[in-house]
This record gives sequence, structure tokens and C-alpha cells, in this order.
Amino acid sequence: MIPLAPWFLLAALAAAVPVILHMINRQKAKDLPFSTLRFLRVSVQKTRRRRRIHDAALMLVRMAVLVLIAVGLSDLRVTSFKSFLGRGDSAAVIILDNSASMGLVDENRVRFETALSAVKQILAEIPEGNPVGLILTSGRVFPEAGKLHRTRDPLLEILNQCAVTYEGANLGLRLQQARRLLAGSEAVNKDIYLVSDMQERSWRAALAEKVPDEQLGDDERKARAVPLSIVDCARTPQSNQAIREVKIEAAVPVAGLQGKALVKVYNAFPVAQSRLVELYLDEVKAATSPALNLPPGGEITHPFPLTFPRGGLLRGEVRLVGEDGSKFDDRWFFAIQVDQGIPIAIVGPGRHEISYLDDTFYVEHALAPRRGAWAIQGSVYAVKDLLALPSWNFKVMFLVNLPALDAAAAERLRTYIDHGGHVVWIAGENVQGDAYNQMNEQAQGALLPAPLAETRTADAASGRDSWHVAFLDQQHPALAQFAEPASLYQSVLVYKHVRIESGPSAGAGVMARLDDGEPLLVQKKMGRGSVTLLGTSAHVGWTNLPLRPIFLPLLARLTFDLVGAEQTRYAATAGAPWVVPFDQANRPLSVEVVPPSGVPVRLPNQGDDGQAAPAFRYEDTHDVGIYTMRLLEGTTPGQVACAVNVDPDEASPAKVDLVEFEEWARPAEVILADDPDDLSSTFRRRREGDQDLWPWFLAGVLAVLVFETYLSNRLSPKVPGEDDSASPAGARHRRLPALSNPQ
Repeated sequence: MIPLAPWFLLAALAAAVPVILHMINRQKAKDLPFSTLRFLRVSVQKTRRRRRIHDAALMLVRMAVLVLIAVGLSDLRVTSFKSFLGRGDSAAVIILDNSASMGLVDENRVRFETALSAVKQILAEIPEGNPVGLILTSGRVFPEAGKLHRTRDPLLEILNQCAVTYEGANLGLRLQQARRLLAGSEAVNKDIYLVSDMQERSWRAALAEKVPDEQLGDDERKARAVPLSIVDCARTPQSNQAIREVKIEAAVPVAGLQGKALVKVYNAFPVAQSRLVELYLDEVKAATSPALNLPPGGEITHPFPLTFPRGGLLRGEVRLVGEDGSKFDDRWFFAIQVDQGIPIAIVGPGRHEISYLDDTFYVEHALAPRRGAWAIQGSVYAVKDLLALPSWNFKVMFLVNLPALDAAAAERLRTYIDHGGHVVWIAGENVQGDAYNQMNEQAQGALLPAPLAETRTADAASGRDSWHVAFLDQQHPALAQFAEPASLYQSVLVYKHVRIESGPSAGAGVMARLDDGEPLLVQKKMGRGSVTLLGTSAHVGWTNLPLRPIFLPLLARLTFDLVGAEQTRYAATAGAPWVVPFDQANRPLSVEVVPPSGVPVRLPNQGDDGQAAPAFRYEDTHDVGIYTMRLLEGTTPGQVACAVNVDPDEASPAKVDLVEFEEWARPAEVILADDPDDLSSTFRRRREGDQDLWPWFLAGVLAVLVFETYLSNRLSPKVPGEDDSASPAGARHRRLPALSNPQ
């Protein structure tokens, strides 16, 4: 309880005035001779005692009026009942926001610099020896952060080392951490200081998930009631634009093919802006956009043509040209694995002396559409030549119109599939259903996606001259781009095909069906590989498919999908973990991670049982850029990459609604700092409180005045001349002079 105008308390000395006046105005009754006192002496003594009580009560009431007026004029404030009565020390926790939005230039000064100055003011205000903790919202964890310290050196060391990060902030989570930290302190008075720009997205989760007070325990309710002082470092920000997303679109990411990079640029300023954007591939500038006219508070998407110049890991980056309010959101990284020279085998029953009559002719030309370097490197073999090879290093094998394999060849093919190989069977005159089913049974069902039945021919006996493709699985990644227009696949006619007994029990996925519902193209996963079956031929004798525009891209897309050319592109926001799952048969015992700094780190990938873990989790993603991971020990060597970027929401200028926030923070008292550069008024309000007692004192004065009036009129005796003086009752109330017995 502290007065803002303590000099007015001197007015309480006026309480002595009623005492002085009371002493001055004491009247002594006149002595009048009277014949006898025997009957009146008792009445006089009673009147004198009552008069003394009456005068003393009036004096005290009038003194109280003057004291209350003096105290009220002193502008007395109350902080808390505990601080008024307590004798213990105080504990405080400072939450410092160092998320990416704090890197914005605000009134010619970076917000984080303003925040550091505010934190140092707070530390200077808190008496030395009182426990203080410091919590950062983002970035790497400092060992001494999140603890209470009675000395300032650990906190100053953190302030000297911390900086703005590329990460977002969850201020609600940090506030809970601060409350838990203070709950373990025995200090009588507790405070939380939050130094932030109060960005709306930092409170989004907290405002949506407040637990009602009735569901909390006593300790949690007490922690929630700790006063909260907010130092808002956001004032008038400088113009800022940001890259929010880069999306790579390509039919397949293979060398020599072209795609595009869709760049989304956001204007966080309420005035239209014009900016340029540059595209870099492997740190070499590949393109520059025209001037992009950004609407106020809006965004546009600019497409960059993107040609993959080589195979392997391609590192890309998009940059905003020029400077603006924040450097943290002017770059966006992406990584894509580009394949080149995918080895495949095209296997037929034998070479024909006329090339276009060869069973593999159309397949070979579809997978090698041009001379020179191409994403697919196909080799044509006769079945006997293939079996003579010591090893099969092919990613995909197209087995075209082959007779059923013998047991040794079937077993070798089964091993190839089990170790990650992919087989595409294409039917023809040599494909006999019974023989194929028997071959599949001997290989434990690992060579075909489904059992085969008889061969159907469209002729007079069947009542039609052909079937056409009526269904294409639009969800399959290899077929999605052929869904529209429907005429692209509906124009494919089939004159002859091998029936496939595919159903739920077979476990194969139907990729294409004929107009009578018969499966034409089916696929099934086998071990680490897969088996696909086309029920018709790749020659014009059975279908017009090789002559249709869909044939070439269909085989290419199917190949790219099988070998994983369209692999998962890992991306993460700064500070979020990068999780890489592994197949059951492809789990490394250790990995090597290379962060953007270029310094490799070798880490184990083992569970509690010592076996390779099914997924690897990498936490140290605080820097933006390209992270690469090499798989080591216990698996086929490989490499994956992850692009880590700034949280795109950090560019949003939206601030939390303070009315909604104060409602959410209840029952905690919330004090908003007027000026982050000078917190003296905030500290004074923190000490003095915001509860003005003047209305209560004024009400007290009025109540005392009413009581004084009542007391004065109720207890004062009637004087001669009043209306009731003639009455016997009135006579009893007349004041009698002091009587003396004459000598």
C-alpha cells in the first residue's frame, strides 16, 4: 500500500483541530444557589457522563473525516495483500522473445535490440540477491536459462550470447514454464516480465487451449495468478516483404527435363511494394524475375522455369533482391534429388531380324525417346543373355512376352525383387496362364501380382471387335497426370489380353480396367520391390496402345515412380525436428548429418535393444539451409536431404488482441509497458499497483459525515425554546445549570 502523493498525508495533522476545539469549547456550568440538591444531584451526574461520551464520539468522528480526506488526497494504491503484510523477498522470471519477428527493424532499430535494453532495465530494477530467471523463446538451449539465479552474471552472459533466430515462438508454452519455475520459489512476491512484440501467431495455440480454473489444482491456480508485466517492443515497423514458400513442380525430377519453381512472395506492409526475386541453383544465379507488384498486405506467386542441369542432389535457393525491414525472411531453400541414367533392362524372348517386329521394339523406343543423355539408360537383352549376367544392377526390368521361367531363373528373379528390384511383366503370345501360375507357386507367390486365367480375344464369338480402357487409377502417382482429358486413355483399344484374377484376396492394386470391368494393369508390393503386370501386349497385334500418345509417357512415369525418382522431399521449419523413417529392411545403425555449416556429425541410430531404429530424429535444425544425411552401417548407402527454412508465419504483422489476452490471462494482473525504452513508469505501477483507493476513501468520508450528523442530532439535548419545551417530556430534557448548596 503506497501513496503516490505522500505530502498530502501531512494534512492528517488536521485531525488535531477537533481535539483543540473540543478543549477550548469546554463549558463550565454556572453556580446558582438553590434551596435543596438532594433530589437533583443524581440527575446532574448522569447528564454529565452522557455529555462526555457524546462529545468524545463527535470528536473522534470528526478526526476520522479529516484523516480520511488526507489519505484520499495522497492517492494511495495497493499492490497485493501479500506484499503489504509479507516480509520475504521477491522472485521474478523474464521471458525474452528472440523469434524471427523480433529481427524486424522498428523505428530505425531492430526490435530485439530494444528488447535487450528492456531486459537490462528490469535486471537493474530488481534488488541484488533476489532470485531472477531468464527464459528464451527460441533457438539453442543455454544451460543457465530457465533457472532462478541470485546473481546477475549468468543472466548477463546469456544476454551477451543470444540473438534473433529463424524460429517461431510459442509464448503460451514459455509462460507456463515461467509459472512452474516460480511455483518452486518460496518468495512472497512473484512477478513475470514478458518482453516481446506480442505477435498474434505466438499466442494462437495458448488462446485456443486455456484450461478452465475449476479443472486446475490449488498450486496451478496460484501459479496462474502471478502478475504479468508486458513490454511490447513493436511500434512502427519498416516496410517488409517475405518469401513464404517455394514449390517445385515437375513431371519427374530427372536430368534434362524441365519443371518450374512456384515462388510465393508476401507483402507485410500496408502499402503496395515492388520487388525482384532471384533463383539460384548450386549457388549460381539461374534466373531473375521481373518487378513483382505486391498488393498491400497480400501475396503473389511467380513461376520460374526450372531445368534440372544434372543428376544427384540439386541445391536451390530463392532470394529477394534488396533490403527491407527483416533479413530473416528474404531467403528460401529447397533441395531435390535429380536422377540421371537410371539403369533398366528390357528383356524379350529373342531378337527379330526385322526390328519393328521385335516384341521389345516399342518398349525400347518409348524408354529412349531421344539420342544422347537421358534420364533412363535402357539395355535390351534376350532372356538367355540376361540369365548369363553375373549380377543384376538394374532398377527396373521389363519382361516382354516371355515364356514361363524355369525354377533357377524364377528363384533368381524372386531374390532380385526381394532386395528392392522392380519387375514389369508385359503379356504376349508366349504368356500362358497355367505355366505362369505354376512358376509363381514355385517362387512362393513372389513373381506375379495376381493369378492369370485364359486369354480373351475380341471377335465374332465375343460379340465385339475390341475393348477400350474405361478406368484409370487417378490416385496412383504414375497415372495422375493422365486422368484429364479422359480421351487420353479411353482411346486405347485392346483386341486381345490375358485375364487377370485380381480381387481383394489377391492384394494387388488395379491401375487400369477395360470397359467391361476386367483388370488390365495391376501392381503389388513384394518385399522391398514390386511386381507390375500389363495384361495385353506391347505390340500392335494385340492393342493400339503403342501407337497412342499415352504410351511413351506412361512407361516413363511408371519407371520413375518405381525407382523412387519422385521421392519424398523433406522440409522443415527452423527449430522443428527432422524425422526420417526407414523401411524394415533398410535401417542404418548410424547416420552422418551435414548441416549448412558443412561440419559433418556422425550419430547413432539405435534403439534401447541395440538394433537399428525404425526412424531417425534430428533436433538441431536451428539454422536455415540444406541438411544432408548419409545412411551408414547395415544398409545400402544412400543420401537424403532436408531444406530448413524460417517459419513463414513470422512475417505476419498481426498482433494479439489485448482485450482477449487480458481475459485469457485472468486472474493474473496484466500491466502493459508504455515505453520499452523507459520502463520507470511500469516499475512504479508494478510497485504501487493500479487499484486506486480514492473512491473507497470518498465513500468512507461521506459515510462518516452522515454518521456525524446523525450522532450530533440524535444525542444532543434539547435547548430551551424548542417546540417540545412545554411538554413534561421536554422539560425532562432541559439542561440544568450546575447547582451548589448555599452556605
